[in-house]
Amino acid sequence: MASQVIDIRQFGARQFRPLLQAESQAWLEGLHWDYAPSAEIISAYLNEKRLLGFALLEDGRLTGYCLYFREGPKGMIGDLFVAGRRSCENAAAPLVERTVETLISAPGVRRIEAQLPHLNIEQISPHFQARSFQVYRRQFMTFHLTNGTEDFGQAAGGPEPLERMPSPSSDFQFEPWERKYDHEAAQLLHRAYQNHIDAAINDQYCTFAGAKRLVESIVRQRGCGDYLDQASTVALHRSTGRLAAILGLTEVRPGTAHVPQIAVATPYQGLGLGTAMLRSSFHKLKRAGFLEVSLTVTTLNSRAVRFYERLGFRTFREFGAFVWDRP
Repeated sequence: MASQVIDIRQFGARQFRPLLQAESQAWLEGLHWDYAPSAEIISAYLNEKRLLGFALLEDGRLTGYCLYFREGPKGMIGDLFVAGRRSCENAAAPLVERTVETLISAPGVRRIEAQLPHLNIEQISPHFQARSFQVYRRQFMTFHLTNGTEDFGQAAGGPEPLERMPSPSSDFQFEPWERKYDHEAAQLLHRAYQNHIDAAINDQYCTFAGAKRLVESIVRQRGCGDYLDQASTVALHRSTGRLAAILGLTEVRPGTAHVPQIAVATPYQGLGLGTAMLRSSFHKLKRAGFLEVSLTVTTLNSRAVRFYERLGFRTFREFGAFVWDRP
């Protein structure tokens, strides 16, 4: 099969329509995520020639593409998808190689990040490791609200009923995550993720400015689905008035919510705040008709993995995060 890697600006939305439809189906079936809004944005940008990336053409047919962009000295692979039932990872290799080479050769690029939820980590990793990327395994996990929130949380042997789980001190109060908390939420994120494995994967955690962009992306820019303002929660420490913890929730398809961010400030960790916030929000989600909640976690963050498993989350997909730093 003859294949070519071509600048994506050579194509328009009409030519990409079958490929974007296939990707939307893959997101829906594989990740329980409605990708249609993102596909519409990509289509509009394709017609405006605003996207950077490469398309894979096989025997005259578009079968894959890879998008990248620059954020100061950082390059990011924003999307990589190959359609078809054969080995997507082998088909994606020329797209990976061309994109990585383009970014590494670009003046001023000091770092490259990528997270690729559709590709098998074992098969795609060698293509990144050959260019000295660090590889981090991540887990897509889900909790089924249809089992009843009384099943939420359990140590060994199955979830423990919500009502029996320990609650944090009454010195905390929960409020909806409103805009007025965004600045302090970014400060909390920046401090909580210092020396954290996720800061090695996403360097936005490493600076306050980066944490602000993360909050803005989740809460205001639909970066992870439609923000659920009533289910998203902040915990306030009554004695000091400080923000103690945050929980962001989004809707990624009808009936499915996602946790793009949960963090507890260091002084308040170990008090059950995270569990209590999830429990409260999951009750709201169930009453609103949601069926499941998903989240992602880095496998090396074993404490978090065990925490989510104890609550009743189960891994349904593993994928890779890839990071390159210029020597």
